[in-house]
Amino acid sequence: NGVDVDDFCKDFSYGELSALQDQVGIKPGEKIIITISRLVSKNGISDLVKAAAVLKEKREEPVFRLLLLGEGEQKSDLLKLVDDLKIKDRVVFIGLVSHSDLPKYLKISDVFVRPSLSEGLGSAFLEAMAASIPVVGTPVGGIPDFLKDEETGLFCKTGNPEDVAQKIEKLVFDDALRKKIVENALKLVKEKYDWENIAMEYAKLYL
Repeated sequence: NGVDVDDFCKDFSYGELSALQDQVGIKPGEKIIITISRLVSKNGISDLVKAAAVLKEKREEPVFRLLLLGEGEQKSDLLKLVDDLKIKDRVVFIGLVSHSDLPKYLKISDVFVRPSLSEGLGSAFLEAMAASIPVVGTPVGGIPDFLKDEETGLFCKTGNPEDVAQKIEKLVFDDALRKKIVENALKLVKEKYDWENIAMEYAKLYL
């Protein structure tokens, strides 16, 4: 797996990002948690929704808002969970988004989170890292191949919304850690997961 680093590194104008924030309903000063994922149980989205409820209970300011990009069989259950937890004002179901629009959504976000119960490599993590968005993930499947705790991201525990919330807060409020993680993650993605470099390595096999 890899990522088109140039696509996810590119900058957008203030007007473009502001228009998307208005479209989504983001207000100034809010902290945005994003996940890009199929809405299925293995991806731990229910734990992420519960973490959003933990953050709402713990803090009045800043407001944490969760953007869910994707569709899946768990959507109706997640809508009910959001309603039961009384956090409809904190969770936005965006639905399917074209791949070309993903960089813009990442650029208006503060933290990418997917508390997976199982995972392959996880291209969405790499794309967030290329966009200079710090990531939170679980130490399952292929995630430890690129996520080194407190170096290129933060690990959270599986099935533990409180721990997910804690790791989100850590990345939002610890500026030095956030900066280190963003820089290390971008360097890793450029060196190891850029499609251009991957293509060159494959080409060597046939020369």
